[in-house]
Amino acid sequence: MLSEIQKRKIHHFFNVLDIDRNGHLQPADFVNVGKRIIEKVGLGENSRAGKLILIKSHRLFVQLLTDADNPELSLTLWDWIEFFRDQLFEGGNAGVLEYYIHRTSRHIFDLFDMNRDNHISKDEYANMLTIYKIPQEHADQSFEELDSNKDGKISVDEMINGLRNFFKSNDTNSPGNLIFGDWR
Repeated sequence: MLSEIQKRKIHHFFNVLDIDRNGHLQPADFVNVGKRIIEKVGLGENSRAGKLILIKSHRLFVQLLTDADNPELSLTLWDWIEFFRDQLFEGGNAGVLEYYIHRTSRHIFDLFDMNRDNHISKDEYANMLTIYKIPQEHADQSFEELDSNKDGKISVDEMINGLRNFFKSNDTNSPGNLIFGDWR
């Protein structure tokens, strides 16, 4: 069963992904993130690298629809919470949530490790927050919490641990809670 804290964090994550703030996750939300990344990196949308970013962004949305078993081209907040509750938390298979956390962490890396060094730097993390319209006020604290080995960069494993804490923890001070800004 989802706790109230988990519901609030999942609701917040929905709001982060709903770029146009219309109450629905739709293909345009994910494509617009790709376009913002392309602009931030200074690529053209028609360049090979730009097209790849747009494909990756759109692929995440298609995967969400598939995971949520939703034939529509839109996910409402209710669909989103139901997906987390029924498929990821209460579906009877704990491995499904862990798989989702790993895949989402990998996706974040594929989009935001802009120099392809298999780490997210503080600047790349700040770019991620900017692209998702997340206020920068918690960026330093969140980055420090995610960078558990204090080497000045976030590895895939550190991102996985942060995302795991974000989704699973009921501790309001858990590292990773601010990964997508302040959910409180």
